[in-house]
Amino acid sequence: MADWASLPADLIILISDTFLATEDLDYYMDFRAVCSSWRSATDDPMADPRDPRFRPRRWAMLDEVHQSDARLFVNVDTGRFVRKDLPLLSSRYYLVASVAGSLIVLAEKTGGHAALVLNPFTCSMIRVKAPVPPEVEFTAHMIGSSSPTLVLVSGYRSMYWADAEDENFHIHNAEHINHPFVRMALAGGIYAAARELGSLASLLTPATYDILDLLSNPFPDWSSGTGELAVSRCFLVESQGEMLVVVKLRHGPMNVFRIDTVANMIEPVKDIGSRALFVGDCRCLSIDADKFASTDANCIYYVDQAELTYDICIYSLKDKIESFSSSAVTHTFQISKYQLAYYVSVSYLWHYI
Repeated sequence: MADWASLPADLIILISDTFLATEDLDYYMDFRAVCSSWRSATDDPMADPRDPRFRPRRWAMLDEVHQSDARLFVNVDTGRFVRKDLPLLSSRYYLVASVAGSLIVLAEKTGGHAALVLNPFTCSMIRVKAPVPPEVEFTAHMIGSSSPTLVLVSGYRSMYWADAEDENFHIHNAEHINHPFVRMALAGGIYAAARELGSLASLLTPATYDILDLLSNPFPDWSSGTGELAVSRCFLVESQGEMLVVVKLRHGPMNVFRIDTVANMIEPVKDIGSRALFVGDCRCLSIDADKFASTDANCIYYVDQAELTYDICIYSLKDKIESFSSSAVTHTFQISKYQLAYYVSVSYLWHYI
């Protein structure tokens, strides 16, 4: 019988690297748990929680409001679903928000409510001394890697940010905090790509206007003659390493642009291949439609809210046709295109079976 523990180190590393290449971090952790020789030949994610190799970027947490310590995750590129038990949620911490890529922001239930950024696949943690502000609903972002900054944007025109050693969150209050371009600048880390110095608040406003300047080329008239906004909604979504801007015209089609903030250029995108974009005010996702049987490629999914109803809208870039469906949730365990669209647009109302 083969002695698996005696496998050469270079072969062990090669196998573990295949798991990291597809971000199957749960497989990587299981692989390391087999025996001591396999652990010694591979790197421990707990040794450096900031190591980018072990940070989930292709994953999305789906049921973040479910009342248990288990959460469902999906790999948007491979279509894998993984349910992870997070015992911290039932003991010392409560959920604050999820970060793009499935990092989870927690806060202590007692004491000072200090923040904690948890990697659900490796259980590594980045502790933030600052207590989480007493707001109800947050959108969270992690900016930077070697010295990350935790950013929390509330629904009450407030933005908070703190580094790991900060005793308290810095706060910036302004009416424009909830402007979609501010959220876009945060979600895309646009300001961080070209600027490394200065406070978050002082950098964010210029970054917001950078996006406006770039988009002024294809849309020189942001409002119609009657003063009604010609552009009703804008979304920023990362797709296969590219930053895309999805623009929804109030009385016209949807447009997709590839944005290059380094060269200050923007170009129209007519075809996104096998990708499908799910865009919403809470978050945006780009998935490989070939890995999700019920999803159509080269399409954009979003939720249109009217009164208290939510209609799923599907826009085909190929046909330039918009279609509608009233089914936001389907009664299957597999995530459908309607559930994904509902999730990215109104994640706080997420339901599943």
